[in-house]
Amino acid sequence: MSLPESFGISRFTSALPVVISPVEPAHSYRKINREPLRGRTVLGGLLLLYAFTFSVLTTVLLRAHGFPLDDSYIHQTVARNFARYGTPGFNVGQHSSGATSLLWTFLQAFNFRCLHAVDPVWYNIALSYLLICSVGILLYVIARRDGLPQRTCLILAVAPALLGNFLWLGMIAMEHVLFVVLSLLGIFLWFDSGMRATHSAWFAGFVAALLVLTRPEAILYGPLLLVLGYRERRRSRADLAKFIGVWLSAVLLTIAANWWTSGSFMPATLKGRTWLYFHGSGGVHSAKSMLRFVGSWIERLPRFFSGAFTSQPKTIHDFTTPGAVLGVALLTLILLGSVTLLRRGPLGIGVLLYWAALHLLTYLAFFPAGGHGGRYQPLCLLLAFPLLLIGLDTLWASVMPHSPDARSAIVLSVLVIGGVSSLNTWRRVTYLGVLHINNTHGRAAAWMNEHIPLNARFAAFDIGRVSYDWQGQVIDLGGLVDPAYYTFLQQGRVPDYLAEKKVQYVLLPSTGMEDLGLRRQMFSRPLVSYCTPTNDWLLGFRYTIHATPCQTLYEIKTP
Repeated sequence: MSLPESFGISRFTSALPVVISPVEPAHSYRKINREPLRGRTVLGGLLLLYAFTFSVLTTVLLRAHGFPLDDSYIHQTVARNFARYGTPGFNVGQHSSGATSLLWTFLQAFNFRCLHAVDPVWYNIALSYLLICSVGILLYVIARRDGLPQRTCLILAVAPALLGNFLWLGMIAMEHVLFVVLSLLGIFLWFDSGMRATHSAWFAGFVAALLVLTRPEAILYGPLLLVLGYRERRRSRADLAKFIGVWLSAVLLTIAANWWTSGSFMPATLKGRTWLYFHGSGGVHSAKSMLRFVGSWIERLPRFFSGAFTSQPKTIHDFTTPGAVLGVALLTLILLGSVTLLRRGPLGIGVLLYWAALHLLTYLAFFPAGGHGGRYQPLCLLLAFPLLLIGLDTLWASVMPHSPDARSAIVLSVLVIGGVSSLNTWRRVTYLGVLHINNTHGRAAAWMNEHIPLNARFAAFDIGRVSYDWQGQVIDLGGLVDPAYYTFLQQGRVPDYLAEKKVQYVLLPSTGMEDLGLRRQMFSRPLVSYCTPTNDWLLGFRYTIHATPCQTLYEIKTP
């Protein structure tokens, strides 16, 4: 066997026929080996499509250069410290991390260590092109391997390229697109990639290990592949041991890294984020928090396609607003599309759906928050548009079973019109996000470089951009870095923490003083304040929760 064959490359390309009847048995595609060139043409077309649509978003960087989230810069600060000083920490010489992803920190540190600090914006855009352009190819190959009809395969592979919210993940310089790609690659390798069983076990285990190092909740991915894969493809105990051994080593490494950097088994960021998201809703496991989580996703669905949904329901029980009504309708189609695919019994795509559902339910149970722009559940962003289209196709087929041409026209029209609207919406959301962070956090850091001594004791709630741009050290007030700080935060004793750390200057967001229990009398008049106009700020905030409208710098009064 030649080297390419032994690694499944010939199987990868030869199992890509272009035309397949909708009623063709799910297994029959394995016997078809016609027109492999056209199969490769489809893959090339998908690559170009994703490159083009992602470029629609990246062009905003020609007008406003930067990242659309303050959190994006936290990774840059941690990676820069790691590359320069050998310590994966937010502050120099301190073993504490504000970044959740160990693997992503290494990838960012590579830039500072080996590429001599290429502009991190362009470095991450290059990474995103590589990752995003592989998404459609992997989806298509997995769907074709499952024997799905060609139209279904194309819907699954093409639709994510036209959802601006999914492509936006490639603009934030964080690990979520990597999470998606590794999830797809692991499914491909574990389920009939054309490799020998032993090679499949090694490589799939390695990908599952990388996924754990990418996001800690991916610890569930390995067991899911084992449970679903063992029933489909009987494996020897030796192959299972290979997979488990590689995967388990990453689990232990992640636990050890968390213990080393924060003194706990879970990342230091978890407690801080828990307080930030749930201190006003009764805690993580309250019914209010969980209902708000479900409602946030219902509200997000219309925001995929239009920038008109900037209003919020008056209460978490209010589903009568136009956005909520439309969101429920879109969710119904997505669920119908999921059921349609699962009833057909596709192996790889079915596993992907189960993994997305398990990932979503994990957050619902332990941390019910969608995160900025829905980034905590990137698989939902990946699958939402294709499932919506498949659900629409199923609904139309049941209503008008004898109009296949009209059905195809309807689905294609929704794909094109919805995609163009989505790309236009999220291009503007991305631009306003970058502009907001530049004009608030970025300008505050620039002012500090000119007026604040580098040895000053300085603290901030939003620590990303200011820590990357300012040449001094930043004390975190958001609970992402210092595990000991959480007790002060939880008990409303932040003023005591400021006194203990001898803080002289504080940069606070618009509502930071009230949220942290600080008193106006503690500070002198504001040294400087930078704000974004309300209309420009509101769209970015409702769609990505990037930051509050203003950043204000105060000097703490001395006793």
